[in-house]
Amino acid sequence: MPRQGLTKEAVVKAAALLVEEYGYENLTLHKLAAKLNIKPASLYTHIKGIEELYSSLSHLALSRLRDEMLDAVAEKKQGEALRAIAFSYHSYAKQNPEMYRIILKVPHSNLENLVGAGREVKSILFEILSQYTKEKTKIMYYSRYYHSILHGFVSLETAGFFDDGFSVEKSLSDIVDDFIRQLENKQFV
Repeated sequence: MPRQGLTKEAVVKAAALLVEEYGYENLTLHKLAAKLNIKPASLYTHIKGIEELYSSLSHLALSRLRDEMLDAVAEKKQGEALRAIAFSYHSYAKQNPEMYRIILKVPHSNLENLVGAGREVKSILFEILSQYTKEKTKIMYYSRYYHSILHGFVSLETAGFFDDGFSVEKSLSDIVDDFIRQLENKQFV
């Protein structure tokens, strides 16, 4: 019998807190059960096992990133929306580094719900980029380029390459502005 008030959603949210505290690779069902003050066997009332938990964490990470991006771009267009995406993406990755790492594992998943959640995140950027061109090939190219900028920036910052006294926010802003200028001036091949 499940503990009163404990749901799969609560289990996954508790796991997300553990992931941020101890790291993705250090998450165990025993640690999760201890955090929830239940026996490890009781977790199986809510999840089938660690693989389902990882899948649920991936879905949660994507959903949170999507929600932050959607909030950031609300009622914004083109450059303003691209700037908002950059700073919401950066903020999410900095505030949730381990959950961000989980997102990077999604492309290797065969689970349709994760692929769909990933597409939802990508569609936000696609919609904004479609304000610059209707050519699907170019939208894909611009999306890959922009995502590479954002992920590369976050990865380098996380690795400590930006500990040089210069403003990280100003650097990101300038890089994003350069990308926007290239889009507006049609400087891409």
